[in-house]
Amino acid sequence: MRAPALLTFVLASFVFAAGCDDKKDATTDGGKATAAKADGGKAATDKADGGKAEAGGSDAAAAGLPSAETLLAKAVEAQGGKAKVDALESLHLEGTVAVSGQNITGDMKLWWKNGDFYSEQTMVGIGTVRAGKQGDVSWSEDPISGLRKLTGVEAEQQAWASSPSLPAQWQRYFETAKTVGERDLDGKKVYDVELAAKSGTKVTLSFDAASGLQVAHAFSQASPLGDTPVSVKLEDYREVDGFKLPYQQVMDISIAKATQTLTVVEFNVPVDGTKFAMPTGGAEAVQPTKAAPDGAVAPAP
Repeated sequence: MRAPALLTFVLASFVFAAGCDDKKDATTDGGKATAAKADGGKAATDKADGGKAEAGGSDAAAAGLPSAETLLAKAVEAQGGKAKVDALESLHLEGTVAVSGQNITGDMKLWWKNGDFYSEQTMVGIGTVRAGKQGDVSWSEDPISGLRKLTGVEAEQQAWASSPSLPAQWQRYFETAKTVGERDLDGKKVYDVELAAKSGTKVTLSFDAASGLQVAHAFSQASPLGDTPVSVKLEDYREVDGFKLPYQQVMDISIAKATQTLTVVEFNVPVDGTKFAMPTGGAEAVQPTKAAPDGAVAPAP
């Protein structure tokens, strides 16, 4: 399996908080450039003549490409198999986050249980970004937009992003899957598969042709600030209890690039479900530390 794509959503909000004050124009104008260059994004889709190869359909075969159905199934087996995914009842992840070129770092935590979850990422001087889902209620909270109940496309995106293995569970969230192209990514041949929902929401998953593992995904993230192209590389796969997941995710959006590295991975452990409920308060900024006169480190006032 892989770490939920949900981490990408929270990480994107984390980066927005770090960069939106001095790069607001880049969020709109720079997004177009990112969309054109994003690995596994729109450029890959356009390259494949609009992605006409339906899952298991004749167009992919005619183009000499594996069907989406074949690629998704191979990815599940490469991760550890569908039985392993189905046996997953809870998940706990922790890690670090670093925003390139801005000297900004932070940490992340995620708890997931049977489809519900709570995740948070905190960076010094910026604040905490939280997201969660309990039953039919999805929510997010960040220093820019505050606490919000998610609806429409945002809720839909958060739902599929919370899947512990989208290749195994894609049919829960999307209506169609199609192979849209073959390309080179960091010296390796990859196949791009586009998943599309009835609402029009899409995400492109990229799979290593040799190993079958998912190595990237790209989509346009909906938010109160507008839609933003997001491209993510999945790296450093490791096996834990029979599962394979990427310990590192490198995210590229229009205003910055950020790297998330896992330090704690636990499967089927006790999880406090009360964390999932939508809170009533707001997220407070985390103050930076400074050196005290005696050399000790003390919180800034």
